[in-house]
Amino acid sequence: MTPFVASLSVPNRVESIRLAASFLVQTAQALRIPAAGTGLFEVAIVEALNNAFKHGRQDADGSILCELELVDRCLKVRVFDQASGVPLELALPSAVAPWPEHTADQWKEIPESGYGLHLIAAVFPALRAVSRDGHHGIEMELTF
Repeated sequence: MTPFVASLSVPNRVESIRLAASFLVQTAQALRIPAAGTGLFEVAIVEALNNAFKHGRQDADGSILCELELVDRCLKVRVFDQASGVPLELALPSAVAPWPEHTADQWKEIPESGYGLHLIAAVFPALRAVSRDGHHGIEMELTF
């Protein structure tokens, strides 16, 4: 089967995060990806984009590239920035602070940083570091 691929490049500015997130979430919903209708799916996407924004090149030429690829029942979402890249194994949930147990009303009490990859891994069980044409980022994979 031929893969479906959609991509969007946005300037590395905070106001671009919502546009890129909407593009990825709405495309996944249009493809009828079961997880795409959940709030956690959008949170994972926004977290990956926030990481690209925080760690990417923030000058006038900095950009974030988002890709969504669907082959059969495997969804891959890639978010690239133009930073030098960090080995993903150093930042995977198993290497960062343990995920705290929280009830639904305690979510606002989770510290602002340090748990982003935990959130991403809750939706996308397979995470990989990726690089292409001077862009480095994360590939998030979900089989359904």
